[in-house]
Amino acid sequence: MQDQKDCARMCRVLAAQLTDAQARFERASGELIGTLDRLETAMAGGQPGETVAVLQGTLDSLLFAQAQEHDLIRQMMAAVAQALSRMPDGIDVEGLSSLYVSDVQRSLHRDVLAAVPAPGEAA
Repeated sequence: MQDQKDCARMCRVLAAQLTDAQARFERASGELIGTLDRLETAMAGGQPGETVAVLQGTLDSLLFAQAQEHDLIRQMMAAVAQALSRMPDGIDVEGLSSLYVSDVQRSLHRDVLAAVPAPGEAA
């Protein structure tokens, strides 16, 4: 890392990555709980044959969405952990993006850097 301002930019990007991962985790957990509550209600009041079909379809969709979201959260947290293990001198803000796996991570990185002036730029 070049200097204290570069370190501050890196910390802002890492904080944004963790904040986004936390929000995704909370949203995915809420969706899971809500879906399971709806399924429980449907099972209590439906016909056995149609309940099983609805249950299977809903669970398949839910499991697919949850797996995708959890994989993205895992990727985000792994990139942050790897970056932190390389700080202060083994990585810089530009090199951080090489750790990303998803476009979500890259987009968040660009957005944070766009909002924070680079060292030597006017604030």
